[in-house]
Amino acid sequence: MRAGTVYVWTVMLFGLFLQAVSTPNYVIAAGTALRVEPNKLHVSESFRGALVTISADIPKGAGAIVEIEGATHDDRLLRQGRRGGLWMSVGEVTVQGAPSVYLVETTPDLASHPDTGAQWGYEALQKRMAFSGAIPEDGVGVLFEQFVRLKESEGLYGLFPRSLKPTRASENHTTVEGEFVLPSNIAPGNYRVVLSVLNSGKLLERQSAEFSIDMTGLPGFLASLAYHHAALYGLAAVVIAIVTGFVMGILFTSKGSH
Repeated sequence: MRAGTVYVWTVMLFGLFLQAVSTPNYVIAAGTALRVEPNKLHVSESFRGALVTISADIPKGAGAIVEIEGATHDDRLLRQGRRGGLWMSVGEVTVQGAPSVYLVETTPDLASHPDTGAQWGYEALQKRMAFSGAIPEDGVGVLFEQFVRLKESEGLYGLFPRSLKPTRASENHTTVEGEFVLPSNIAPGNYRVVLSVLNSGKLLERQSAEFSIDMTGLPGFLASLAYHHAALYGLAAVVIAIVTGFVMGILFTSKGSH
């Protein structure tokens, strides 16, 4: 082997040694494991929401943030405002880049950490969204707050600090666990679970997993019909509306006759 080649290999091995020595122990010992249960949910006529459990093994002494996100889509909303002392619709607003679901839980140590606000939570979410249309004089910030309040009232958005609880610990790892309540109006589709592990506000590791929600029974049949046979679905919807109106008319007429 030539002397030049030996020199190159020596320098490379020495560099790797220095990198290993200078790397903090908590990065070496990361070994994070993320678990989502259940990973598949079924929406039927009796669906009243569901509970999803998230658990993870994180390095001892680190903190964690878990985010559940749905697919992004455009929302078109009517903005309410005062005109002549009355509340009324004052224009349409288009919201772009908003996830259908955004739920966040953190470990207790990260609940008020100053370095995490700009990367996770509503502050970070607002930077990914865009608003157009009837923007109020107060600016986009007001629209974003109103949009978040609307989604929170539907159970689709929420920040839950201190909700990831440590359940057990070993020599190098701590197991944290949290529960997310999914509302009954959640849409079918794939949902992403993102686990971010931090130490002193610095990101150590990020992992992601998914769970899915699909429709079964009558909701599944109607969704499949609407997707594959739109004309037939429209006809069925009209027939159902006529039959429902006819039945309700008979019931109310019967009650009124007594």
